[in-house]
Amino acid sequence: MKLPYFGRDFVMEWECKHCQCQGGNEDEHEYQEIVKAVQRDIAKANTISKHTLDRILKWKDKRELVKAKVNWGQYDVIYTPRFRLIIADSIPDHHKLFILIWDKSDLSKKLPVASGVLDNIHGKARGFGVPIASTVLHFIFPDRFPIIDIRTAETVYLACKIKSPNRGDYQIYDSFRSAILEIARKTSCTLHQIDRALFAYHRDIIQPQMDAVCKTWIAAGGHGTTLNLTLDAPSTVRRIILDALKRDP
Repeated sequence: MKLPYFGRDFVMEWECKHCQCQGGNEDEHEYQEIVKAVQRDIAKANTISKHTLDRILKWKDKRELVKAKVNWGQYDVIYTPRFRLIIADSIPDHHKLFILIWDKSDLSKKLPVASGVLDNIHGKARGFGVPIASTVLHFIFPDRFPIIDIRTAETVYLACKIKSPNRGDYQIYDSFRSAILEIARKTSCTLHQIDRALFAYHRDIIQPQMDAVCKTWIAAGGHGTTLNLTLDAPSTVRRIILDALKRDP
């Protein structure tokens, strides 16, 4: 599969196509309002309020599956300390994602600087998955942290040689982030514009080609004769299809 050059013209064209299909001005208005709300929260209390996190989760996850998993009753114990820690300039960018995704025991063992952040609670106090954690980071630092999801991760995997298309693998986030920041540097586009462009390109170009390859694969004896290549399909299956696309001249 031949991918286009991710220049400014590509970003402008495909961001426009994103707007035409993904809620248009309403979605963009909510995005901009959330950015402002986050900055107000930080200025007022050096954290993100319950209401603002709720808006972030609704914006990112229209099915509200993640929202249902948040322990809202222990918000000030589980989440507020994490947010305050990642906002701090003393925490390197490389560690900010870890603070949002690792559970209590992992934070203590793998990131000593975070030790004590969650001492007031019992149990593991799990954080967010990588896509949601990157979304929270993006709204706090819109020019430094891109959002990773299945569409953008797979597009970057095909074009920029990151080692995995699995958006849930925290180990690929640094290379994903570097690739997106490089596109931003070359195009003078915002991370938000690039995210929307890559999302739309995957939806309109890459996913249909993956569907076609999947049908051929099944016909040739691939696992599962009733496989529907949805975004929720097993990551191993999607990886097989992506790699077939990469080999296609």
